[in-house]
Amino acid sequence: MKNLKNILATKRAKAGLLVTSFIGSTSAFAADHSEAINAAVTDGTTNYTAIITGVITVAAIGFAIGMIVSKLRN
Repeated sequence: MKNLKNILATKRAKAGLLVTSFIGSTSAFAADHSEAINAAVTDGTTNYTAIITGVITVAAIGFAIGMIVSKLRN
């Protein structure tokens, strides 16, 4: 029974060492994606600015048309 416990303990230790080394090696080979992230942020900012400009323009046009129609009724 002690022999079986020793075998299981060593197998668990080896498995733990394998998992730990795998996790350590994946972080060592991580690619630098900072330029892609910065490009995505720039694109997002550009799109957001375009949407806000469009919404404000549509609101201004709607307000102007409403003012023109109200002046024509009077």
